[in-house]
Amino acid sequence: VSECNWPSRQAPGLHNLFAVCKNMHNWLKQNPKNVCVITCSDGRGPSGVLVCAMFCFCHLFSHPVPAMQLLSAKRPGSGLWPSHRRYIGYVCSMVSEKPNLPHSKPLVIKALTMSPVPCFNKQRSGCRPFCDVLIGETKIFTTAQEYERMREHRIQEGKVVFPLGVSVHGDVVFSVYHMRSTIGGRLQAKVSNTQIFQIQFHTGFIAPGTTMLKFN
Repeated sequence: VSECNWPSRQAPGLHNLFAVCKNMHNWLKQNPKNVCVITCSDGRGPSGVLVCAMFCFCHLFSHPVPAMQLLSAKRPGSGLWPSHRRYIGYVCSMVSEKPNLPHSKPLVIKALTMSPVPCFNKQRSGCRPFCDVLIGETKIFTTAQEYERMREHRIQEGKVVFPLGVSVHGDVVFSVYHMRSTIGGRLQAKVSNTQIFQIQFHTGFIAPGTTMLKFN
């Protein structure tokens, strides 16, 4: 039994995902009667990523989309996100005929731009956003401040720019939240955060000299 302990709200770390695929492949090669059973706490994301990555590792597919389509056909409602697909694609490229292996150079993320401005406040006119930056599960930077100091952005502005200037390396997660204050006086009011979106990628697959990344 291999315990992966992957976070349920993220894609598995790339090196860990690749190592587990390699172990499974070695086990299956040892004996034609050997079988792998994959399970996870929610029965969706982490196990689905591993199954699809394994399809690619075994050269059943060379692209993540058909791997995910086979998973959906066998297990409807697989619950995979765009970041999950990105990581399955990384494994595909690492085992292709001309392997593309991740480099180890750190990157400086100067800023994150969100466009358009999403409606998360009660008036449905904008949001009060902040951005957390994580390496794996460790938060290394945030733009969050006290509620009174957080600026509300309106739809009319068209975009929100978060100045970051943070150096990152490896599995990076950008998580943007709307900060909301519940009704009550300053002493009684509680602040709650609602996630707007989350993006995850590995810096090793970003070509040196890249000045902008765009996620739709």
